[in-house]
Amino acid sequence: MSDQQMPSGGRLGRLRGRGNAEAREAAATATPVDPLTGLATRAVLHDWIAAATATSRASSSHCVVAFVDLDSLRDVNDSFGPDAGDWVLAEAARRLAAIAVPGARTLRYGGAELAVVFEGITRVDGGDDLARLILDQVTAPFPLGSDLVTVACHVGVAIGGDAAGTPADLVRDAHQALVQARDLGPGSFVTHDESRRGRYSTRIDESRLHAALDNDEFVLHYQPIVRTGTGELIGVEALLRWESPGATNTGLLFPHDFLPLLEKSGLIVPVGRWVIEQTCRQAIEWARAHPQAPPLFITCNLGARQLAMPDFADSVLATIAASGLPAGNLCLDITEQTLRYNGAATWSALRRLKEAGVKLGLDDFGTGAATLSAIRDLSLDIIRIDRTFVTDLVMSAEDQAIVRHVTNMAHELQMVTVAEGIETPEQAALLTTLGVDLAQGFHYGRPEAADRVEARLAEVAAASS
Repeated sequence: MSDQQMPSGGRLGRLRGRGNAEAREAAATATPVDPLTGLATRAVLHDWIAAATATSRASSSHCVVAFVDLDSLRDVNDSFGPDAGDWVLAEAARRLAAIAVPGARTLRYGGAELAVVFEGITRVDGGDDLARLILDQVTAPFPLGSDLVTVACHVGVAIGGDAAGTPADLVRDAHQALVQARDLGPGSFVTHDESRRGRYSTRIDESRLHAALDNDEFVLHYQPIVRTGTGELIGVEALLRWESPGATNTGLLFPHDFLPLLEKSGLIVPVGRWVIEQTCRQAIEWARAHPQAPPLFITCNLGARQLAMPDFADSVLATIAASGLPAGNLCLDITEQTLRYNGAATWSALRRLKEAGVKLGLDDFGTGAATLSAIRDLSLDIIRIDRTFVTDLVMSAEDQAIVRHVTNMAHELQMVTVAEGIETPEQAALLTTLGVDLAQGFHYGRPEAADRVEARLAEVAAASS
């Protein structure tokens, strides 16, 4: 049994003993320590946030607070006993405490909840990246004797900004984000951007979202997808935004601000239908405006509620027919979690779409439940390699090996690989060497309005004439 496996009762006792020793040492410095995990307790959380906020503001960066809930720890207790549950919690705490982010500090908030405080986060999507990093660490299987056990996990993130939010505000918002993540299902995260707090004059509720849909306040931005090596633009991913949302006066809202409520209320179904209709119409407009340019394929993300609708396949096929878009120019992206928690009817709908020529993609590959059977049974066309494996690609031999093997597997199965989150020329060059087919990320272009994509196509058409 390896050192990473669950210890025997004696080893668990020694682990607890170390925690008690640390607690006694911490008592002398007035820092309470949890005896099971050896982490600090919630008593210091507000102090940590205040210090991280001060440090971050001095460098024009952000403090980020993440709450992590090990939702199915009770199942471990029921199946393997309370000692096993204690060990899994302690091991999860160890993994989080070992996250290689400078200045990060981890504590046990209570029960099966842990909290991590980050400072000096500069990227606008840093909260999402940190949530994915946490999920990657905690959802890796835990060895319990001869078994490998995966523990369901949710993450709620709050990002501090320039507004005068207090530590209590960040804790509240991170907890609210955690509640929303639980509603989305295992392996989910929700990020609340604290920097927008001062600009809100009303709360977003279900009636406000209804009005946004009725008043055409939702818009799509499109992120370029290019061929590795040449940088040739061959596709775009459609990403939902909420533009000028009336009384909230926030300018442009991103999905983490409103998507959880869309999912919970069921409004994701009509909004998702609108997204597919809009993308098909837009793709045809681009093709007609620039017939000299190669036609773009366009991808849309699907949610669990959309896939669960009995008329989902009929609706998509009718939209394609009405728009005149060739079915092969539309790709529908499904996450691993969506495949895991939807039933046989969903698989039947996806197979119908596949038979009609619609492309199917697997999003965030490697971050959810194992889905090799789904790849085989659905004959997927595209695998999206999650940014988790790209961020440290240049320095990590392990990530390089994972990307290489995923790419080789995809090619053996006649699928295309798309790497996400490319931000540097070094990452782009290495992905080309590893054989990845397509790529997207800030290195190639941020999500942009439809007219900016059209300008790109005009440049391509002019260069080829």
